[in-house]
Amino acid sequence: MGGDDAFGGLQAMAENVADPRPIPPFAALDRYFDEPEPAEDVRVPGMLGWAAKASKTQRGGLVRFAAWCHQAPDAERRVILILMERYDGRLPGGAVNDIAALAGVSRQRASYAIRRFARFFPDAVSATRRRLG
Repeated sequence: MGGDDAFGGLQAMAENVADPRPIPPFAALDRYFDEPEPAEDVRVPGMLGWAAKASKTQRGGLVRFAAWCHQAPDAERRVILILMERYDGRLPGGAVNDIAALAGVSRQRASYAIRRFARFFPDAVSATRRRLG
């Protein structure tokens, strides 16, 4: 049994040796025709550039949006995404049940997500049709 442990240690040591071979020179160029072009993610620099030129109210909205994203769990983000895609911020009667079913959350979680989002963005959900029913 002692030999098995010693062999396992030597094998682990041999397997963790770095590969000294150089990377093939055309590794980045040799792609299949259906592979996407490697691209750098420019969303954050673009957002920072926009924020530098944006008005004070737009920057405030961006800060509120970032604060909401920080506080809201993924389930609540799905609820708000569905609310805005399907209903454009209007909340007709029975929509909470439909949104909860599409987002895969309970009705209570969906209504809580809508309340939290309305706290950060009071005008996002229509005040005339804000009935949670």
